[in-house]
Amino acid sequence: MLLRILHLPMKTFAALLFLILTGTSAAVDQPALDSSLAGTWGCQSVSGGPFTGRACPTWPQLILRPDGTYTWGSEKGTWAVKEQVLHLSGRIGTGRLDVDGKLIVEYEVNGTRYRQVLFKR
Repeated sequence: MLLRILHLPMKTFAALLFLILTGTSAAVDQPALDSSLAGTWGCQSVSGGPFTGRACPTWPQLILRPDGTYTWGSEKGTWAVKEQVLHLSGRIGTGRLDVDGKLIVEYEVNGTRYRQVLFKR
């Protein structure tokens, strides 16, 4: 009866019920972050400090390795994804994928906040 009122197929209803009962949420507009992030990311634009949305094609690339290590210019460390958020051990900040598959990394250096938009090469 409830399915007829909601006009939902049984599989959809079962999936929604599972999410509700387990307290799990599904991000509809946010792509999943996982090991598929591994690869080389180039800088498309940077904002913060003296930079206001400038292009940055000559800036160091972010290299995320499948083994959980990364290199970003001279910075080296480990990376992990927790609750759809990218964490880099050598930076105060986080990253996330936008709906276009670009990596948005927001971080702080010497008290100045920066936002870099990176694309996968």
